[in-house]
Amino acid sequence: MAACDTPQRAHLKGILICALDTGMRQGEIFSLRWRDVDLENGLLTIQAFHTKTMKERQVAITTRLALELERLKASAPDNPKGLVFGIIDNVKRSFSGARSDAGLKDVRFHDLRHTAATRLVAAHILLSEVGRVLGHTQANTTYRYVNANVETVKRAAAALDMFNAEVIVQPELAEVVN
Repeated sequence: MAACDTPQRAHLKGILICALDTGMRQGEIFSLRWRDVDLENGLLTIQAFHTKTMKERQVAITTRLALELERLKASAPDNPKGLVFGIIDNVKRSFSGARSDAGLKDVRFHDLRHTAATRLVAAHILLSEVGRVLGHTQANTTYRYVNANVETVKRAAAALDMFNAEVIVQPELAEVVN
């Protein structure tokens, strides 16, 4: 985010926040219009014809994203059909520069969607719900998006430790193990 604090990249910050906080696809973000933004109820509507699956869905607006959208709205013309981020097709040049300045040379824009999915799982959101947020129709697709990290594997070990401790305390539960 700090790499976006330049006049040449000011437009990029809101786009990155939207990608990280919603898991939206790049094309979905660029197609977002002000009529699709409901700040009062904290929802973004992604129109069916802008999704890969051709199904409309809604995603929640985080506090960080709401602040950014309010900032953008204050300087935007009052046009419900206007593009929220004012970008039509891509941010390759500014994203590449920000990525390089941040020392993240191997990060692609689509990786932000994976990051959103991994963060949702880390926050204990069910994988099936993460898939719905991302607009996946197949559970296998969502599995590919979520990256197990050290925190995830430690949480898994802690859960098994809790289970094992209960079995020791209550031997009759040992029969549950096959």
